[in-house]
Amino acid sequence: MKNEHTVLIDKNLCISCGLCVKDCVSSALELKNNKAEVIAQDCIKCGHCVAICPKSAVSMTGFEDEPEKLVPEIKVDANALMHQLKGRRTMRRFTTQDVSPEMIAQVIEAGRYTPSGTNRQTVSYVVLRKNIDVYEKIALSLFRRVKWIVDIFTNKFNRTHIDDHFFFKKAPVAIVIKSTDMLDGALAASSMELMAQSLGLGVLYSGLFTYTARVSRKLKKKLSVSSGEKVITTLVLGYPAVKYQRTAQKERPVILFD
Repeated sequence: MKNEHTVLIDKNLCISCGLCVKDCVSSALELKNNKAEVIAQDCIKCGHCVAICPKSAVSMTGFEDEPEKLVPEIKVDANALMHQLKGRRTMRRFTTQDVSPEMIAQVIEAGRYTPSGTNRQTVSYVVLRKNIDVYEKIALSLFRRVKWIVDIFTNKFNRTHIDDHFFFKKAPVAIVIKSTDMLDGALAASSMELMAQSLGLGVLYSGLFTYTARVSRKLKKKLSVSSGEKVITTLVLGYPAVKYQRTAQKERPVILFD
């Protein structure tokens, strides 16, 4: 985590239920004199103690927003979610309609609330919108020079025409996801794609732009990729210009039961 956070307990509100103590993964809380007490601040600051307390006696400093009250009645319908997962398609044709800043914020918010290992929260985002063409031109300049190397390892792009919109397909927005941990960044991207779909947007994982951004010093500098960070993936967003009528078939999974 980038900032310092301190766990606080209001003993006037604490009812000694012990829920926060039992749920603390770091064993940083205990009951003393029938009140919850913080015995160490070196926990992972996961916020479980804040979330589980029935009386809001536990709080954590250093955050801009307050915890939201959960409403048990609001849940995602399992059948609707499965239908959305089955119906998703990689979008390579977009309309000219712009994506609003509010929608972009919602997509990033989905990434922000995605779990990360030991609550590291190392995922960051670069929104390419106003200057999206500048980044695409830089990537194209390099990729056109090294495409022959790509062709050595795969023939999937032999017949692909590399035009001026090869990476972003004329979409209005691309979000570059960076992190020091591959899994954290990939999980965030998955949540962001689900949110984008729920907002009616199409999504393209631009793997070749991601590859180019990893090897281009110029792109890494423009994307502010810091030491230890890596470009994990790039989500290209826009309104779909095509409508798919059915799901695509998938092979059966390999499952072992022990």
